[in-house]
Parts: sequence; structure tokens; C-alpha cells
Amino acid sequence: MQIFGSVERLDTESQQWERIPSMIQQRCRFGAATYKGKIYVAGGYDGTSFLKSVEVYDPIEKEWAPCSAMNMRRSRVSLVATNEGLFAVAGFDGENNLCSMEQYDETTDQWTISTPLTCHEGGVGVGVIPMPPHML
Repeated sequence: MQIFGSVERLDTESQQWERIPSMIQQRCRFGAATYKGKIYVAGGYDGTSFLKSVEVYDPIEKEWAPCSAMNMRRSRVSLVATNEGLFAVAGFDGENNLCSMEQYDETTDQWTISTPLTCHEGGVGVGVIPMPPHML
């Protein structure tokens, strides 16, 4: 298996893919999400280790920077952004499928354990659906 650190993004105006700077750490099977105009990648696998490291790409500065690591190693993790921050959901730690979830607060650069899933048996996909206040 080849593991890459290279990154491309789609320019929606020109409909062309363009290279941006490579991630700090090569990884595959990571979670990725956009949050407040930046791209976050979390966890994954680097060919020898399951990762809990996190990094963020700032498109204005055109550079990657490290963030605080998650509490748990997570490959095949789903990363999703909400109004409350980023959530790293489930994944695989190298031995077990994970039911746990962590929430990232970018103002403090800290991950905290959040409400776990009941259970799961592999990769998990997550998404956010806006809910009117009267439905909450």
C-alpha cells in the first residue's frame, strides 16, 4: 500500500484540480472536513501506525499546521463539522472498531470525549442535517 501526503483541491470556477501543499504527515484512511474556511484532517494510518494526530490547512496562508491530537487513535474515522465544532466519529484503533466520539474546540485546541455510538461494525459515514429549533 502506498501512503501519500499530497493534496489536491477542485477549483469550482475553472473545474480544474490543483495541487496544494502536502500534509505534514503522510496518511490514508483519515477523516476530513471543512470548518470555518479551513480543511481539517484527523487520524488515519501512516503505513506503520494508527494515528491520533490532526492537522489543519489554511487556504489563505497556504500552509498546514498541527492541532492537538485526538484522545484515541482512529483510522477509518468520520469527521464532521457542526455549529458546535468538529466531531471525530468511530473508526478503528488497530485492534477494535470504535464506538466513541470526540469533539474538537478550535478556540481551545482541545478534543473531549463525547456521547458514544451504541455500536458499529466497520466504517461509519456521518452528515449534518439542519434542524429547525422547534424540532429539537
